[in-house]
Amino acid sequence: MPRNKVTIHRQKEIEETIEHILLRSGLSYPENSLIDIIKATIPDVTIVEDNFNNRPSVRGAIFRKSNDYAHPLIAIQSKQSAGAKTFALGHEFGHYILEHNESDNYLIDDAAFDGSAIMQDESEANFFAAALLMPKDEFLKLDQPFVSDEQLAERFGVTTAAVRVRREWLNRNELHA
Repeated sequence: MPRNKVTIHRQKEIEETIEHILLRSGLSYPENSLIDIIKATIPDVTIVEDNFNNRPSVRGAIFRKSNDYAHPLIAIQSKQSAGAKTFALGHEFGHYILEHNESDNYLIDDAAFDGSAIMQDESEANFFAAALLMPKDEFLKLDQPFVSDEQLAERFGVTTAAVRVRREWLNRNELHA
């Protein structure tokens, strides 16, 4: 998972966007499923799993409604763990909500992190997924020395790598608040 390349200001904007989505839908994660939150936000979306022609480097893709696509579609790599699928789904939802790559109507995540503008969008989508799937207040309340990364990952339905990145973002925010 790429390192944090999202400014504190942009993180706050993304957190406000998530708060608006949750307030408007009346749903929250992990009390409600991520799929329910996505469908409440993008009512005509289809969510599928695919192996992307046996390309495990592709974790997911988003296709916007357009002349080429009758309705929005989020595809997630089928050959991932359940936690990685959840994070990938949140990540692709983030691309959609943050309006990344709107001009092409689709975005396929298969590039290596290189610090480019495209990778800035990847970092923002990762932050979006982490903030949505591991709400700050609940994460901070549970993130105690006696609670393992594995326990946090299980609670939020994500990977331990996602837990570590969320902790890193929150620790950086605390230092810069």
